[in-house]
Amino acid sequence: MYKKIIAGLLGLAAFATVGAGTTNAHAASTVQIAGQTARKHYLHIATYYRTTRATKVTINYEKTHSTKLKSYSKSITLPKGTIVDGDAHSFGRATTGSLYPEVHFNSNRLSYNLLNKGVKKGYQANEIGTSIATGSFKQISTPAYMPTWSYGDLYLGGASATKQPDESSQNVQITDNGYVEVHKKNASAQFYNRYFNKPVASAKIKKTTNKGSTRYLYLSKSLKGFKTTRVGHKGAYEYRLSMKNLHEPQVNPSNNEDADYSSFYSLYSLGGKTYYTPLGTSGPTTD
Repeated sequence: MYKKIIAGLLGLAAFATVGAGTTNAHAASTVQIAGQTARKHYLHIATYYRTTRATKVTINYEKTHSTKLKSYSKSITLPKGTIVDGDAHSFGRATTGSLYPEVHFNSNRLSYNLLNKGVKKGYQANEIGTSIATGSFKQISTPAYMPTWSYGDLYLGGASATKQPDESSQNVQITDNGYVEVHKKNASAQFYNRYFNKPVASAKIKKTTNKGSTRYLYLSKSLKGFKTTRVGHKGAYEYRLSMKNLHEPQVNPSNNEDADYSSFYSLYSLGGKTYYTPLGTSGPTTD
């Protein structure tokens, strides 16, 4: 089962093919993962945008520990150059009923500090942010630091962990705007935001290089609890964190008799530890 509720709209294409091959008959819409056919529409393929100027957005915040939904909205400013994923061609609805252009993006995939400055105690950003400044978002390729067919969410554990009904005790989030954040599961929070709490460790990604199956993330500081290599004594690229695709895709059949799809995961070695990331599902045989 999924270890985390994923919000947002799927994009159209992945930036690389790792651990999977494209089928001949339906090359544009399906791929093979561990011998099973998956429809790209149901994989974790996002569309990314970069802000071209400082941009005001609206974020919704929810009460963390509450059996009833309690929320409020506030505006924050995304700095110029901030990367988000979502849909820049959405519409909002005015109180009059008319529609207007609006950007919808996944706010919970941004860094914690950017989202949660000045937030009311006990509240955290939820999943969707919006902006009417549609001209401030330019579509870009998938950032190099993002794992293939992943929303950047990695969970502690190997192959057996993907088959457990409960979430992992630790989550590492590669944020859209280029941070590595380490989160401990908040078991008392609502199940869909157990990893949106303040990270126990965080570092800004300054540069990314790819070599074979490994992405090297160059950080401004070491990441507590992870093996990093110091590559310089001064400057922005002092610590290197390796993120290696182990090319051991995992397939879990559905436990729901009403569903006929499988769930897919990739295993990664991140700083000397094994993590898994959800890739999506095969999708139903018919829509």
